[in-house]
Amino acid sequence: MIRRLKCSSSFQGVDHLNHSTSNREQHCQVIRYFSLFKVIILLLLIFSGKALAEVPWKLEADRILTRDEENIVEAFGNVHLSRLENYLQADYARLYTDTNRLYLKGNISAYWDRDYLQGEEAELDLSSNVGWIKNGQVFIADEHIYFSGQMLEKTGEDTYSFIQGSVTSCDDDLPPWSIKSSRGKITVDGYASLWHPRFRVKDRSVLYSPYLIIPVKTERQSGFLIPDLGYESGYGTNINLPYYLVIDDQRDATFWTNLYSDRGVMLGVEYRHTPNLLSRGQWRADWMRDREKHDSLKNEPSRFKDDGLFRPNRDRYWLRGKYDGNYPASGWSYKVDLDYVSDQNYLSEFKSGQSGFSRTREEFLDSFGRDIQNHDSLIRTSTASAARNWSSLGLDARVVYSDNLRYKNDNLSASRNPTVQRLPELNVNLFRTRIGASPFELQATNQAVYFWREYGTRASRINVHPRISLPLSSSYGNLTPRIGWRQTAYFVDQFEADPPARDTDNYFQTRGILDFNLNASTNLFRIFDLQSADHDLEKTRNASWTKLRHTLTPEIDYDYIPKMNQEKLPRFDSLDRINPREELTYSLSNTFTRRKDSFMDGAHGTEPSMKSSYLDIFRLKFEQAYDFREARRREDTDRYSRRPFSDLMTELQINPGRYLSLRSKTWYSFYENMVTQHEHRMNLNWPGKGSAWFSLDFLEEIQEFKRRINEKTNILELGTRLDFIRDWQFTLVYRRDLDQKKDLERSMGVLYRHQCYSLQFSYKETDYDHKFEVRINLLNLGSFGG
Repeated sequence: MIRRLKCSSSFQGVDHLNHSTSNREQHCQVIRYFSLFKVIILLLLIFSGKALAEVPWKLEADRILTRDEENIVEAFGNVHLSRLENYLQADYARLYTDTNRLYLKGNISAYWDRDYLQGEEAELDLSSNVGWIKNGQVFIADEHIYFSGQMLEKTGEDTYSFIQGSVTSCDDDLPPWSIKSSRGKITVDGYASLWHPRFRVKDRSVLYSPYLIIPVKTERQSGFLIPDLGYESGYGTNINLPYYLVIDDQRDATFWTNLYSDRGVMLGVEYRHTPNLLSRGQWRADWMRDREKHDSLKNEPSRFKDDGLFRPNRDRYWLRGKYDGNYPASGWSYKVDLDYVSDQNYLSEFKSGQSGFSRTREEFLDSFGRDIQNHDSLIRTSTASAARNWSSLGLDARVVYSDNLRYKNDNLSASRNPTVQRLPELNVNLFRTRIGASPFELQATNQAVYFWREYGTRASRINVHPRISLPLSSSYGNLTPRIGWRQTAYFVDQFEADPPARDTDNYFQTRGILDFNLNASTNLFRIFDLQSADHDLEKTRNASWTKLRHTLTPEIDYDYIPKMNQEKLPRFDSLDRINPREELTYSLSNTFTRRKDSFMDGAHGTEPSMKSSYLDIFRLKFEQAYDFREARRREDTDRYSRRPFSDLMTELQINPGRYLSLRSKTWYSFYENMVTQHEHRMNLNWPGKGSAWFSLDFLEEIQEFKRRINEKTNILELGTRLDFIRDWQFTLVYRRDLDQKKDLERSMGVLYRHQCYSLQFSYKETDYDHKFEVRINLLNLGSFGG
């Protein structure tokens, strides 16, 4: 089996030649390819290109013969031509010095920048950069691609041909998959014409075409992508065929034809652009004419009835997109988030596949670091903003549009939609700044926004909130008091559908509220030596835990906001009702941090050194709050007794290494004498063999004055991923509602990994649906299935 070739080279004449050495010019040009068939071009560029540098070549052979009268130089037996790490060898070589033609025969092999070539016979015209190779084979290391052909020929400056060519990424003598073609012609930055191409599995052809034209450009290229295939109950067989279109260096588009056999055809488009190195945008739209509709709640599928909405529309669509624009020269940055959907069921129905919600969510998170709302959210929010920061000041201007799906498709009347739109919003924030030479610091959040809605009161609101703090530090700890004042002004355009308590006579209203915070904390620690004084790490050379630090952090935090009657003011968001607060929160954290030392031998003449790493292996935190207002409450005391102490929260984290991790939060009520809530997750990992996880989320039904939880939740999840059988991976996931005594999810997956392909099978069953997927991934070709 052979290896790879990445550059093309040629000799341009002979300066000097004797019986032991030759000096020649080496010429090499690297060409990158994004398509499998571009490998054909790369293969035939071995002996073409432009000058890189004058580097001497060394020629060795059992016997070298110069025939000056015939202008021929011949080398016999173990011919070896080398330059640095690159070499070319054969049993026989003949160079015609007058025509610059080179003939090679017998066990031809070459190594070129980690790529390998083999062949039986070759002839190259070093002046015109044309030639041929018989029974040649090339391995391209970076892409891990093998290419072979009975005859490989360079016929012109940018044209090539081959006979009986084959390409694969498999190392096997009989590759699990390959593509063969009887003959072909190729034009660089043009197209490849293939006669009788066959996709082969082992030694059998499974796909065939009498003729095929494929783009083989050295840059991004337009063309059809590998389709998605799948099946889902209620939707039937699904085939999604994408077409990729290159517009220019900064823009491209993808078009989808997505067929659901039971529901219809969904058409989709994606547009991506990068105006500069710091800016990018991605926009997607899907539309379908659904064969199924639900004219009433009675006809709505049971899994969608909980929201009390039905879906009478057949035209269904989803528009989404994100944009990040950064322009350092001006200092401005821009962001756009678009999320607009036709109905409340769309995103829950179409979650999987290339056009599905899950794929879009992953791409947005990977590319922009911003999420979109969950698939079952009934309010979809779109935002456009422009921002600029100075040394101590930040400016953010935006518009925010919220689409309430309850008021679409004749569910609730659109004319009585009270959803608030922020058109526009301006935020001016003063970062924490030292006030002159004093120890005081000032910071402020300021906002101006206009609230518009179809049905309800409309108004402008200005909110100014400066805060002054005095950070104090000493050897005993840290103490920071803060005092602030929130001033709010309303400029009302119209009053509509307000409750009787609102003041609808005054179109200008104001509010001012004081707030105060006091935070105090300290750190106590002790360091324990885990190794004896005579332990010599340099001699043992074993990495080991050498020290353990125990840190104890007590902290108290006091918040105070006075009570103020705000019922007469307009109400648009949470800032319009600042709840009174008089609460003391106290916590105690225990953290154990290990230090691990490793002895590093000196490399490349450097001195040996010690390397230390640190890891928090254990953390235990207790936190509780005392509400002074609750302790004095007189309202509803006959129904709800006073409970000023919050639940005691216990947080535990254990992470001793790569084998075990535990995250646990538990809330315990001393009034109910029981656990009211807990969140547990434990991961076990056996590297190279498998992993398992366990999680339990529990929420008790509670009826208190400040907290009312009407439904108990108790969700168990078990999962495992097994890799103990070589090349195989098995995944099992089980989720159950322990309170309702019903299974929420049962899924399994099987993955087989070969060196050049993988096969994946998965099955998922929920309380309302089931789905299976088969996917095949071919190295350098991509994946298909669904």
